[in-house]
Amino acid sequence: MLNRIKFKITKKRIIAIILLLIVGVFVLYSSQKNGNGFDQSVVSRGEVVEELVLTGELKASEYANLQFNSSGTVSWVGVKMGEEVQRGSALVKLDTTALNSSYQRALADLRYAEATVNRVHDDLKDKGSTETFLEKETRVAAEVAHDKAYEAYLAAQKNLKDATLTAPFAGFVTYLANEASGVNVTAAVPQVTIINPSTIYFEVNADQTEVSRFKVGDRAKIVFDAFDNKEIDAEVTFISITPDPTDSGTVYPIRLKLSVDNTNYLYKIAMTGDVSFVLSKKEDVLYVDPKYINSDKNGKYVLVNEGYDKKYIEVGIEGDDRVEIQGDISEGEFVFD
Repeated sequence: MLNRIKFKITKKRIIAIILLLIVGVFVLYSSQKNGNGFDQSVVSRGEVVEELVLTGELKASEYANLQFNSSGTVSWVGVKMGEEVQRGSALVKLDTTALNSSYQRALADLRYAEATVNRVHDDLKDKGSTETFLEKETRVAAEVAHDKAYEAYLAAQKNLKDATLTAPFAGFVTYLANEASGVNVTAAVPQVTIINPSTIYFEVNADQTEVSRFKVGDRAKIVFDAFDNKEIDAEVTFISITPDPTDSGTVYPIRLKLSVDNTNYLYKIAMTGDVSFVLSKKEDVLYVDPKYINSDKNGKYVLVNEGYDKKYIEVGIEGDDRVEIQGDISEGEFVFD
C-alpha cells in the first residue's frame, strides 16, 4: 500500500514539473512579443563592426613539383621524404646511357660541321665580291649545316642535363614518387615536391567591388577549417593589380602573412579557411538588430509604438548582428518586427 502511495505522489510531482516548464516557456516567449504578437527589441548603444569574410587557402611562394621532360628509368635517388635540401642539390636521376650517346653524336656532328665550314671559309677567303653563285651556295650550305649541328648539340646537352632533377631552392622534400631506383617513369609526371616553409602565405580572391577597400598592411583574422576554434593574426602583404587569369570572374588575389610560428608544420599547403577583415568600426553609437530595419519608397525605418507607427532613420555601418542607426530615435526605445 505504501509503495502504491509513493508512486502516485511521484507521478503527480512529474506532472507538476512539466506544467511549470510549459508555463515558463510560454512566459519567456511572451516576453519577446508585444501585445499584438510582434517581435520586439530595444535600441542599444555600443560598438558596431563591419566585417568582410573571404575564403582562401594556404600557399607558398617557394613550392615546386619537379618532373622529367622525357620518360626513362630511374638510376639514382639521392633524397628521402622529409629531408632538407639546398638549392642546386641533385635529387633524382634517370639512366643517361641513351641520352649521353645522343649527346656524344651531336658533339661529333658539331665538330665535323665546324671543320667543314672553316675549310670552306678558308677556300673562299680571298674571293670577296668575285665569289661565284656556286661558291656562295657551297659556303651557305656549310654554314647552315654548322648551325643545325650546333642547335642539335644544345638540345642533346639540355636533354642530358634534364635527366637529373635538382632543387630550385632550399627547402624540404614533401613528396617522392619513387624511393628506389630501377623504376620506369613517364614524362611530365611529378617525381619530387619541394617546399620552403618560411615562404607560406594565405591567399584569397577579392571581387572587383571589394578589392578597393583593402590596402597593404591591413590586419585580419584567419580561421582554418581544420582548426575552427583558433584565430590567427595576419597582415596583407600584396594586392594584385590584375585579375586572377585562372578564375572565370573578375577577382583579384590578395596575399596575407601569418603571424604564427610554423616550425612544427601544423599549417600545411592547400589548407582552406576564412579570413575576416574589419572594414570599418564605430564605438558609442546606437544600433539595432538588422531584422528590425525595413524600407519603403521613402527610405529606411523601424516600427515603434507597439509596431503600428514607422519612424524613419539613417543607417550607418552594418555588421552581422548590429546596424548603426541615426535620427529621431533614442537609446532604450523599443522597436518591433
